[in-house]
Amino acid sequence: MIDLLRLCRLYYAVPMALAYTLTVYYARGGQVDGFWPQIELSTAALALVIAAAYVLNDVWDCAVDRRAALDRPIAAGRTSRRAGAIWGSGLLLAGLALGVLCRWQFLAALATVAVALVLYDLLSKRLGVGKQLLVAALQTSIYPLALAEAGGAVGRRAGSLAIFPIWLFLTSFGYEVLKDLRDRTTDPPLAGGTTAIQRRPDRWRMIAAAAILGAVPLLVGPYLTGCGWVYLAIAATGAGLALASVFLPVRWAIRCVYAECFMVGLAATVDVIVFGF
Repeated sequence: MIDLLRLCRLYYAVPMALAYTLTVYYARGGQVDGFWPQIELSTAALALVIAAAYVLNDVWDCAVDRRAALDRPIAAGRTSRRAGAIWGSGLLLAGLALGVLCRWQFLAALATVAVALVLYDLLSKRLGVGKQLLVAALQTSIYPLALAEAGGAVGRRAGSLAIFPIWLFLTSFGYEVLKDLRDRTTDPPLAGGTTAIQRRPDRWRMIAAAAILGAVPLLVGPYLTGCGWVYLAIAATGAGLALASVFLPVRWAIRCVYAECFMVGLAATVDVIVFGF
């Protein structure tokens, strides 16, 4: 069971689902009395779909992982591909089943995300730069999903929901490029040839840095559109981590960007706890 849970990448699935929860809270202007059951159901549905995508990705990429990531349960032989496929498919169906109990707009958006995630699992090694763009779009999908469940955006912080997605898209794009730079020596060739990242790693390191740094000024935007000084103070730490990532080796840069995302989420959470709506 532990290996099946490891396949779910809970360190990604859980934070993304919680970021969705916070976004719904922002979108409703804090008016969630009587709405928490819907938020909990939709959060669980999204978490299951995200976890399923990670499981199915490991099922599909087993051959590559045997060269590059032998610590993963399927690649290491601790879990069979069949068991992984059943587990991932079950999680996906469970997530969509929970989505049926939410607003139909959320279910429609969740089904679209689920299809995109499955297509990513099947095609990611053939997409070239489209891979990083698709990952960034999928990460950013928590915002349209939240707006679909919340029924729009109201309140003094509503404007921040037009800024956070742009920051997350750019940051996620840079983060995914960094991950592909780390894996460039073990990833399979694209259509019989090398990928752009494999051919020009230095150039792509600069592209990743430009995306991550380009997103940093946007962190001021939520402060200008309703968030308080607590948000700005904590988000500044995230901005510092983003700046540090440019000067560090790729593996450490990846950790810095992950920590930046955590700090920004923490900033948005603590700010609303302190100031409310």
